[in-house]
Amino acid sequence: MVQSIIIVGAGIVGAATAWQLAKAGHAVTVVHAGGVDATSAAFGWINASFFLDDDHHQLRAEGIAAWHRALRDVSAPVDWQGCLCWDMSADEMDATFTKLQTCDYPVEMLGKAQAQAMEPALANAPEQALFFPNEGAASSAELTQHFLGAAQAHGAKVISNIFVSGLRTRNDRVVGVETTQGSIYADQVVIAAGIGTSAIAGSIDCPIPLVPRPAYILRTTPQPKMLHHILATPDGEVRQEPSGQILLPVAISHQSDSAEELTQTPKDAADSTIERLQNTFSGLNELDWAEVIRAERPVPKDGLPIVGPIAEGAYVAVLHSGITLGTIIAELVAKDINATLDNRGAAMLAPYRPQRFSTT
Repeated sequence: MVQSIIIVGAGIVGAATAWQLAKAGHAVTVVHAGGVDATSAAFGWINASFFLDDDHHQLRAEGIAAWHRALRDVSAPVDWQGCLCWDMSADEMDATFTKLQTCDYPVEMLGKAQAQAMEPALANAPEQALFFPNEGAASSAELTQHFLGAAQAHGAKVISNIFVSGLRTRNDRVVGVETTQGSIYADQVVIAAGIGTSAIAGSIDCPIPLVPRPAYILRTTPQPKMLHHILATPDGEVRQEPSGQILLPVAISHQSDSAEELTQTPKDAADSTIERLQNTFSGLNELDWAEVIRAERPVPKDGLPIVGPIAEGAYVAVLHSGITLGTIIAELVAKDINATLDNRGAAMLAPYRPQRFSTT
């Protein structure tokens, strides 16, 4: 059945979901507040080597496969360069290697000479490192426009710079959204609004608990090509973009960073990060930073995605690692709304339903 659907949010989850639903023939309208969203300020690493449990690993691995499906139709900027990783102890590295092998996830254990050959710019190559050959990176600043454009090619409409403050209800059913410019009505609302999701769902007393996880993301001045893979080092994650800029989170161990506030000024954070880069790689004596972006990461209280209906006519999709999971979540949400979710898809979503936070 064709429905009118409002999607609140135009990050990767909202944009990719808009594309999937518009492609299925629905009348889709994306409403977003504008500004810097979590996607455009993301590091952009697509991976399943970081995970919280077996179900989470499986979902992330499916996320990689979903990216390859999406890229057949959407010309999004993704580079499958692989990741070289040594941001853990030797024992943790051995355990990770064994675990990922058990999961049939592509992984190699490399020695120092191999790591140095793969990344000649390293000042001190690690004694051993893990290599994940199937991982990639998306140029996050450009990403959502490609999916929104693909959605618009299937008839989707986009309303920009309009803030959604809550949901509109009638007879215990969600019938649209309330915005700063009045109400917009639809058969279904999908909330993919990042950190704004809790407040919107809260307008109908639905708990979507998120925790504060701000971060700084830094881009350097453009450099000649020197980094060939995504690098997860003891001094932080780093990669080089096609522009030549080196991109990295300021926080070390960005994926598991649990800080609830930023204690440094942007300038101090950027200056110390540049010093860290110069100590990690050779030939960067003249390196300087060009941009620092504050990112507000939408991290659920238990760290796991929150995906599913919260009321008749309303659906939520909020998660961290949106770059990795955006395309698979979009596929699953579209099938769920279309009532075409098979048993395998239902099993993938089962651990992440919003009802796990219900107090009733």
